[in-house]
Amino acid sequence: MMKHLSIVPMTLMRPLVTWLVASVLAVALLAAFQYRAGLSELSNWARQTDTLLAEKLAQHDAHMTALAAVIRMAPDEPSASVQGLAESVITFYPRITDIATLRIDGDVAHVTTYGKSTGPAFEENRVASELPRLGKPGDTATRPTAGQYTYDIYKLVEAGRFLRLRINAAGLLDFDRVPPEYSIDLSLGDAVLFTRTADDTPILSATTSFSVSNPGQPLHLRIRRGISLGELLPWRLILPLLIGLAAVVWLLEQYRNASRERRRQERRAALLEQEAQLAHAGRVNALGEMASGIAHELAQPVAAMLSQSQAARRALTINRHDILEQALDANIREAKRAGDILGRMRAYISGAEARIEKVPLAEALAGALRLVETDLAQRGIALETTISDRPCIVAIDIISFQQVIHNLIRNAADALAGRAEPRIRLAARPEGYGTVITIADNGPGIEPAALDRIFEPFFSTKRDGMGLGLPLSARLIEKMDGTLEARNDGGACFTIRLPSGGDA
Repeated sequence: MMKHLSIVPMTLMRPLVTWLVASVLAVALLAAFQYRAGLSELSNWARQTDTLLAEKLAQHDAHMTALAAVIRMAPDEPSASVQGLAESVITFYPRITDIATLRIDGDVAHVTTYGKSTGPAFEENRVASELPRLGKPGDTATRPTAGQYTYDIYKLVEAGRFLRLRINAAGLLDFDRVPPEYSIDLSLGDAVLFTRTADDTPILSATTSFSVSNPGQPLHLRIRRGISLGELLPWRLILPLLIGLAAVVWLLEQYRNASRERRRQERRAALLEQEAQLAHAGRVNALGEMASGIAHELAQPVAAMLSQSQAARRALTINRHDILEQALDANIREAKRAGDILGRMRAYISGAEARIEKVPLAEALAGALRLVETDLAQRGIALETTISDRPCIVAIDIISFQQVIHNLIRNAADALAGRAEPRIRLAARPEGYGTVITIADNGPGIEPAALDRIFEPFFSTKRDGMGLGLPLSARLIEKMDGTLEARNDGGACFTIRLPSGGDA
């Protein structure tokens, strides 16, 4: 009973956690979508407001132009024609609260206002120096007034005569159509003309600001849109979303359980067949690896015997007994070498200990280099050898060691095919309590992705390679208590490290 009770919560825990994580992600995505929708709405509203303001400010410019033309034709103040036009403008455009002319007389500006239903009227005279400095007729300037919400537009009609329009900035926007979550600040330079604050305190907000597209009336509008929690996470969307996610998670869990049970049954059915085939497959693989290794190791001595036999046949034809004798001696040497390779392979397969001998390093290397000198010469590959003058004894299986050196040099020669000035460098030197032998070439090097797998059986970077030479070489060096490493140093570079065999 206790076991059953401990399993049930775990069975429910996984889908519950999945549903919680999915719900959090879905709610976050919904909030991000709602926030982005709010930003898009703010951008659209700001663009529409900019267009509306630009149209209204352009109307001010048009009124100024029309009024200036009438004022120039009416030199005397007050003017009935100016009054009639100003009255019409104020009637149809109530945001224009005042139209006036200012005539400069010395240091005094005589002000006449137009547009009131009572007719033109003289205001208190102003100091002329308080007016904006305008260079030529047609120039305009904009100034905030001392009163709230208003600003003045001045236009120089002719020398000593100004036109002034007073604008109620609050009339530039239809506040009845402004959404309650919007806050608006309209300013002229450093002067704030009016401010409208949103009704609620939002959890998030986004702000945009722009200068209205009218150089004569450089108004700046700042709009802030508040986004409430209810707008970010509307329950009419959240509730169906959570219910839908719960249904999807439940269906997925049912499908996962059914799939898991089906796979368990399939594995159980296949297990007996796999166990029956395992031993046979292991024997076949071992036999294939052994046969491939023998074929790989014997390929070179057999090729050498074939080449020497062909040379012997030609020597017999031309009656050159000295060449025939050399070829037969070489065949005998290669046949012994093939026998040694077979014996070593047999010992390797059976797990017997390597046949370790203490030999001078220079002598062991010289025997290995004789195997490759002819082939390298035919390929036009230079072999540079640097062997320390200090006598050095190594404890090695000499046949295995020479085969490793031969394999590494042959691999380097294959990598240099088609290269300009091909060169292989072999260096041997004592180092610490052992000996280091490096074989490097000036070829393209080893692909970085292949460096970690270069000593894996059956992995080869050659198109027709068997992938056995380097793994077998590494195993043979390990049997001599040494190591074989690979790296790139201008080309491929292989390093053999062997323990010291004692003093010479």
